Amino acid sequence: MKTKFNINQFNVEGYEPHEVHPLSFPFFTFAYMIEGEALVEIDGKSILLSPGQFILAPENSTIVIKHFNCRKGFNGRFSIDFLKDASYQILRSTTPTIQSFWFDDAVFMAALMKRMVVANEDRDHHFLQSALDLIIGQLRPKDKVAVVPEKFLQMVFDSNKAPLSVSEYAEMLNVTANYLNKTVKSHTHRTAIDWIEIARLNQAKMLLKDRSVPIVDVAVRCGLDDQSYFSRFFKKKTGMTPSQFRNSL
Repeated sequence: MKTKFNINQFNVEGYEPHEVHPLSFPFFTFAYMIEGEALVEIDGKSILLSPGQFILAPENSTIVIKHFNCRKGFNGRFSIDFLKDASYQILRSTTPTIQSFWFDDAVFMAALMKRMVVANEDRDHHFLQSALDLIIGQLRPKDKVAVVPEKFLQMVFDSNKAPLSVSEYAEMLNVTANYLNKTVKSHTHRTAIDWIEIARLNQAKMLLKDRSVPIVDVAVRCGLDDQSYFSRFFKKKTGMTPSQFRNSL
Protein backbone atom coordinates (compact mmCIF):
# COMPACT_ATOMS: atom_id res chain seq x y z
CA MET A 1 0.00 0.00 0.00
CA LYS A 2 1.81 3.09 -1.23
CA THR A 3 -0.96 5.67 -1.07
CA LYS A 4 -2.53 6.36 2.31
CA PHE A 5 -4.82 9.04 0.90
CA ASN A 6 -5.96 10.15 -2.53
CA ILE A 7 -8.82 12.25 -3.90
CA ASN A 8 -9.91 13.14 -7.45
CA GLN A 9 -12.52 15.40 -8.96
CA PHE A 10 -14.63 14.02 -11.81
CA ASN A 11 -16.88 15.74 -14.31
CA VAL A 12 -18.30 13.40 -16.92
CA GLU A 13 -20.91 14.63 -19.39
CA GLY A 14 -23.39 12.04 -20.58
CA TYR A 15 -22.80 8.33 -20.44
CA GLU A 16 -20.99 5.97 -22.77
CA PRO A 17 -21.39 2.34 -21.69
CA HIS A 18 -18.24 0.28 -21.34
CA GLU A 19 -17.17 -3.11 -20.13
CA VAL A 20 -17.47 -2.90 -16.36
CA HIS A 21 -14.66 -4.43 -14.37
CA PRO A 22 -14.84 -4.90 -10.60
CA LEU A 23 -12.46 -2.69 -8.61
CA SER A 24 -11.16 -3.51 -5.17
CA PHE A 25 -8.65 -1.60 -3.03
CA PRO A 26 -7.14 -2.35 0.39
CA PHE A 27 -8.45 1.06 1.46
CA PHE A 28 -11.68 2.75 2.45
CA THR A 29 -13.19 4.29 -0.68
CA PHE A 30 -15.51 7.29 -0.82
CA ALA A 31 -17.41 9.46 -3.25
CA TYR A 32 -19.47 12.63 -3.08
CA MET A 33 -21.96 13.51 -5.82
CA ILE A 34 -22.61 17.12 -6.82
CA GLU A 35 -24.59 16.55 -10.01
CA GLY A 36 -26.00 13.64 -11.98
CA GLU A 37 -26.48 10.08 -10.79
CA ALA A 38 -24.46 6.90 -10.51
CA LEU A 39 -25.59 3.33 -10.01
CA VAL A 40 -22.85 1.38 -8.28
CA GLU A 41 -22.71 -2.20 -7.08
CA ILE A 42 -20.71 -2.71 -3.88
CA ASP A 43 -20.16 -6.28 -2.75
CA GLY A 44 -23.22 -7.33 -4.74
CA LYS A 45 -25.48 -4.53 -3.43
CA SER A 46 -26.89 -1.99 -5.90
CA ILE A 47 -26.79 1.62 -4.68
CA LEU A 48 -28.03 4.67 -6.57
CA LEU A 49 -26.14 7.86 -5.72
CA SER A 50 -27.76 11.26 -6.22
CA PRO A 51 -26.57 14.88 -5.77
CA GLY A 52 -25.68 15.72 -2.19
CA GLN A 53 -24.90 12.13 -1.23
CA PHE A 54 -21.62 10.90 0.26
CA ILE A 55 -20.78 7.21 0.35
CA LEU A 56 -18.09 5.43 2.31
CA ALA A 57 -17.28 1.80 1.41
CA PRO A 58 -15.32 -0.51 3.73
CA GLU A 59 -11.80 -1.68 2.99
CA ASN A 60 -11.46 -4.31 0.24
CA SER A 61 -14.99 -3.73 -1.06
CA THR A 62 -15.63 -4.90 -4.61
CA ILE A 63 -17.04 -1.98 -6.59
CA VAL A 64 -18.61 -1.96 -10.05
CA ILE A 65 -20.05 1.13 -11.78
CA LYS A 66 -23.16 -0.06 -13.62
CA HIS A 67 -24.53 3.24 -14.90
CA PHE A 68 -23.93 6.94 -14.60
CA ASN A 69 -25.32 10.08 -16.16
CA CYS A 70 -23.63 13.50 -16.17
CA ARG A 71 -21.53 12.57 -13.17
CA LYS A 72 -19.91 15.44 -11.27
CA GLY A 73 -18.26 15.19 -7.87
CA PHE A 74 -15.30 13.65 -6.07
CA ASN A 75 -13.97 10.22 -5.21
CA GLY A 76 -10.99 8.94 -3.28
CA ARG A 77 -9.60 6.43 -0.85
CA PHE A 78 -7.64 6.28 2.39
CA SER A 79 -6.14 3.75 4.76
CA ILE A 80 -7.21 3.67 8.38
CA ASP A 81 -3.71 4.51 9.66
CA PHE A 82 -3.94 7.86 7.85
CA LEU A 83 -6.69 9.06 10.18
CA LYS A 84 -6.22 11.20 13.28
CA ASP A 85 -8.96 9.26 15.01
CA ALA A 86 -9.72 5.67 13.93
CA SER A 87 -12.13 4.96 16.78
CA TYR A 88 -15.35 5.91 14.94
CA GLN A 89 -17.80 3.02 15.02
CA ILE A 90 -18.79 3.70 11.41
CA LEU A 91 -15.32 2.51 10.37
CA ARG A 92 -16.18 -0.95 11.71
CA SER A 93 -19.20 -1.28 9.44
CA THR A 94 -19.05 -4.12 6.93
CA THR A 95 -21.53 -2.42 4.61
CA PRO A 96 -21.39 0.93 2.76
CA THR A 97 -22.53 4.04 4.62
CA ILE A 98 -24.52 6.69 2.72
CA GLN A 99 -25.11 10.19 4.06
CA SER A 100 -27.24 12.87 2.41
CA PHE A 101 -26.30 16.55 2.74
CA TRP A 102 -28.80 19.29 1.94
CA PHE A 103 -28.72 23.02 1.23
CA ASP A 104 -25.90 24.77 3.10
CA ASP A 105 -24.38 21.46 4.21
CA ALA A 106 -24.17 20.31 0.57
CA VAL A 107 -22.47 23.56 -0.46
CA PHE A 108 -20.04 23.20 2.44
CA MET A 109 -19.22 19.59 1.46
CA ALA A 110 -18.51 20.56 -2.14
CA ALA A 111 -16.21 23.38 -1.01
CA LEU A 112 -14.47 21.09 1.48
CA MET A 113 -13.86 18.46 -1.19
CA LYS A 114 -12.36 21.06 -3.53
CA ARG A 115 -10.07 22.22 -0.75
CA MET A 116 -9.07 18.59 -0.12
CA VAL A 117 -8.05 18.19 -3.76
CA VAL A 118 -5.70 21.17 -3.41
CA ALA A 119 -4.40 19.96 -0.06
CA ASN A 120 -3.71 16.55 -1.58
CA GLU A 121 -1.66 18.15 -4.36
CA ASP A 122 0.22 20.19 -1.72
CA ARG A 123 0.64 17.10 0.50
CA ASP A 124 -0.98 18.96 3.35
CA HIS A 125 -1.67 15.86 5.42
CA HIS A 126 -2.66 17.82 8.52
CA PHE A 127 -5.57 19.48 6.71
CA LEU A 128 -6.62 16.24 5.02
CA GLN A 129 -6.66 14.39 8.32
CA SER A 130 -8.77 17.13 9.91
CA ALA A 131 -11.17 17.17 6.94
CA LEU A 132 -11.61 13.40 7.04
CA ASP A 133 -12.18 13.54 10.78
CA LEU A 134 -14.89 16.16 10.23
CA ILE A 135 -16.63 14.13 7.51
CA ILE A 136 -16.47 10.75 9.23
CA GLY A 137 -17.74 12.30 12.45
CA GLN A 138 -20.96 13.28 10.63
CA LEU A 139 -21.68 9.83 9.21
CA ARG A 140 -24.43 7.81 10.81
CA PRO A 141 -25.53 4.22 10.20
CA LYS A 142 -28.54 4.06 7.94
CA ASP A 143 -31.27 1.53 7.34
CA LYS A 144 -30.51 -1.13 4.78
CA VAL A 145 -31.19 -0.38 1.13
CA ALA A 146 -34.78 -1.24 0.23
CA VAL A 147 -34.75 -4.88 -0.84
CA VAL A 148 -37.10 -4.77 -3.84
CA PRO A 149 -35.49 -1.78 -5.67
CA GLU A 150 -32.02 -3.19 -4.93
CA LYS A 151 -32.81 -6.62 -6.36
CA PHE A 152 -34.66 -5.06 -9.30
CA LEU A 153 -31.65 -2.93 -10.28
CA GLN A 154 -29.31 -5.90 -9.94
CA MET A 155 -31.45 -7.94 -12.31
CA VAL A 156 -31.99 -5.14 -14.83
CA PHE A 157 -28.28 -4.34 -15.12
CA ASP A 158 -27.16 -7.96 -15.45
CA SER A 159 -25.27 -7.62 -18.73
CA ASN A 160 -25.49 -11.37 -19.34
CA LYS A 161 -29.27 -11.25 -19.69
CA ALA A 162 -31.66 -9.29 -21.90
CA PRO A 163 -33.82 -6.76 -20.03
CA LEU A 164 -37.35 -8.03 -19.41
CA SER A 165 -40.71 -6.31 -18.89
CA VAL A 166 -41.93 -4.73 -15.66
CA SER A 167 -44.47 -7.52 -15.17
CA GLU A 168 -41.79 -10.20 -15.63
CA TYR A 169 -39.52 -8.60 -13.05
CA ALA A 170 -42.47 -8.17 -10.71
CA GLU A 171 -43.28 -11.88 -10.99
CA MET A 172 -39.65 -12.81 -10.27
CA LEU A 173 -39.72 -10.58 -7.18
CA ASN A 174 -43.12 -11.89 -6.04
CA VAL A 175 -44.75 -8.45 -6.10
CA THR A 176 -47.31 -6.77 -8.35
CA ALA A 177 -46.18 -4.64 -11.27
CA ASN A 178 -47.91 -1.64 -9.67
CA TYR A 179 -46.03 -2.13 -6.39
CA LEU A 180 -42.73 -2.56 -8.23
CA ASN A 181 -43.26 0.70 -10.12
CA LYS A 182 -44.21 2.60 -6.98
CA THR A 183 -41.36 1.37 -4.78
CA VAL A 184 -38.72 1.82 -7.49
CA LYS A 185 -39.97 5.35 -8.23
CA SER A 186 -40.05 6.16 -4.50
CA HIS A 187 -36.43 5.07 -3.91
CA THR A 188 -34.76 6.06 -7.21
CA HIS A 189 -36.97 8.88 -8.61
CA ARG A 190 -37.31 6.88 -11.84
CA THR A 191 -39.93 4.35 -12.83
CA ALA A 192 -39.14 0.69 -13.37
CA ILE A 193 -39.61 1.09 -17.14
CA ASP A 194 -37.19 4.03 -17.13
CA TRP A 195 -34.47 1.78 -15.67
CA ILE A 196 -35.31 -1.04 -18.08
CA GLU A 197 -34.93 1.32 -21.04
CA ILE A 198 -31.66 2.71 -19.69
CA ALA A 199 -30.27 -0.81 -19.30
CA ARG A 200 -31.56 -1.84 -22.73
CA LEU A 201 -29.97 1.18 -24.41
CA ASN A 202 -26.64 0.67 -22.61
CA GLN A 203 -26.60 -2.99 -23.63
CA ALA A 204 -27.45 -2.10 -27.24
CA LYS A 205 -24.59 0.40 -27.45
CA MET A 206 -22.16 -2.16 -26.11
CA LEU A 207 -23.26 -4.81 -28.59
CA LEU A 208 -23.21 -2.38 -31.53
CA LYS A 209 -19.52 -1.78 -30.87
CA ASP A 210 -18.90 -5.38 -31.92
CA ARG A 211 -19.36 -5.35 -35.71
CA SER A 212 -19.42 -9.14 -35.80
CA VAL A 213 -22.86 -9.08 -34.15
CA PRO A 214 -25.65 -8.48 -36.74
CA ILE A 215 -28.07 -5.73 -35.77
CA VAL A 216 -30.96 -8.19 -35.76
CA ASP A 217 -29.08 -10.19 -33.12
CA VAL A 218 -28.39 -7.02 -31.14
CA ALA A 219 -32.13 -6.41 -30.99
CA VAL A 220 -32.85 -9.94 -29.76
CA ARG A 221 -30.07 -9.88 -27.18
CA CYS A 222 -31.51 -6.60 -25.86
CA GLY A 223 -34.90 -8.22 -25.39
CA LEU A 224 -36.60 -6.83 -28.51
CA ASP A 225 -37.37 -9.46 -31.15
CA ASP A 226 -38.86 -6.90 -33.54
CA GLN A 227 -35.92 -5.24 -35.28
CA SER A 228 -38.00 -2.34 -36.61
CA TYR A 229 -39.27 -1.58 -33.10
CA PHE A 230 -35.70 -1.82 -31.80
CA SER A 231 -34.55 0.68 -34.45
CA ARG A 232 -37.34 3.12 -33.52
CA PHE A 233 -36.53 2.74 -29.81
CA PHE A 234 -32.81 3.32 -30.41
CA LYS A 235 -33.36 6.37 -32.64
CA LYS A 236 -35.79 7.90 -30.15
CA LYS A 237 -33.19 7.63 -27.41
CA THR A 238 -30.05 8.61 -29.36
CA GLY A 239 -31.19 10.48 -32.47
CA MET A 240 -29.47 7.83 -34.62
CA THR A 241 -30.46 4.48 -36.05
CA PRO A 242 -28.44 1.47 -34.84
CA SER A 243 -26.59 1.41 -38.18
CA GLN A 244 -25.74 5.10 -37.97
CA PHE A 245 -24.49 4.65 -34.42
CA ARG A 246 -22.30 1.70 -35.44
CA ASN A 247 -20.87 3.62 -38.40
CA SER A 248 -20.07 6.59 -36.16
CA LEU A 249 -17.77 4.54 -33.92
